[in-house]
Amino acid sequence: MFHEEKCTGCGVCLTWCPYIEIEEDEARDEFQKVIAGEPTRVVSQCVSCMGCDEICPEKANPFSLLIQRQEEQNEAARFEKARNNMELAYTVPTEIQTGSDGGPVIDLCTVYFMTHWLFDGALFEGATFLKGGDFFCGIGFYHIGLSSPVEKSAAAVVGHVAKTGVKELICYHDDCYTLFKVKAAQFGITVPFEVVSWPEFLYRRLKQLQGRIRPLEKAVAYQRPCASRYTPEKDFYIDEIFNLIGADKPARAYEKRQSLCCGGSLVPRDYEMSNRIKHQNLADASAAGAEVMVTLCPMCFANLRKRAPEHNLTVMPISDLCRVALGEIELG
Repeated sequence: MFHEEKCTGCGVCLTWCPYIEIEEDEARDEFQKVIAGEPTRVVSQCVSCMGCDEICPEKANPFSLLIQRQEEQNEAARFEKARNNMELAYTVPTEIQTGSDGGPVIDLCTVYFMTHWLFDGALFEGATFLKGGDFFCGIGFYHIGLSSPVEKSAAAVVGHVAKTGVKELICYHDDCYTLFKVKAAQFGITVPFEVVSWPEFLYRRLKQLQGRIRPLEKAVAYQRPCASRYTPEKDFYIDEIFNLIGADKPARAYEKRQSLCCGGSLVPRDYEMSNRIKHQNLADASAAGAEVMVTLCPMCFANLRKRAPEHNLTVMPISDLCRVALGEIELG
């Protein structure tokens, strides 16, 4: 939620934004219009990267207000296809693929079909997988200017997971981790199980399998997803994974707080900007000396992999990079 009492009206949330061109004075004026609910170009130009919540020096959560204003002015009407697809996600048949006693329980939400080949090998031995609409977190609605569906369904999603009896849930999708770790508490919902992010899970498993690791000795860039704006502490585990598998993470302009989105949320808004951002992101990684870019989010993987060869890069999910280091699959 937006904390108006914390907001100083500095305008940093807008002047920082990589997607809206605005000067400092105008930024302060326009954000005051956002607060007052007055017409402003900022609302329709927001691409929902969620970055301003992390950037705000006062932690006033400006994105929470922007998404509220987008819903009030029916920005979602521009994204009918995306909205229909997300609403259909709640109807995806629910399946619990049971593993061995004591194995990890992994929430695949409804995005597992995008990277269905990922979940083989030693990293996932004995795992139980939760799949389908009962476990759809809905955070993607933020990308089309809607926040109410997320809050409306959150208690039910938490309840469906709790009914499985899980004590510790691994979240494959960073959006799901955001729901359970951050948003549920904001909605006044108690989460009765521990939640573990995908990077922390991979790090734990790699530590257990450390004797099998073959150092990669490759320069690898990391694509940080939008939802990580809510849980930046996961960056620690990304760095630890790179250390364990012998991957060098070259310094680049667009990483951590300065990360660019993958461009996916921009596609229905402004295809030309989306294409520019994708190439800008990949070019930055290549210029830094990276040979590979890894993604945490399946949407980032889908949006960047086709353009990667133009920049002499291979894009792959981070778990596959871990499997390369374990000698289970080949790079590329």
